Amino acid sequence: MFVIFRCRRCGRFLYARRDAKSRICTRCGFKNDLRKVLVVAKADDERTAGEIVRRLQGGGTDFRSLSNTD
Repeated sequence: MFVIFRCRRCGRFLYARRDAKSRICTRCGFKNDLRKVLVVAKADDERTAGEIVRRLQGGGTDFRSLSNTD
């Protein structure tokens, strides 16, 4: 089981295993204590959790695709 939540510092959506104690944000580096975050969704597997995060983020990421080399 995975939980989806927002970073308490920058607001980026992230996911983590439900039994994890913390998760470091990939954008700002903040260590989120999972006992203090507001869970916005749950997912049964990692793939589904990633899809939910992408949908909540608006479909984009901060990274360029490797196929876009121009």
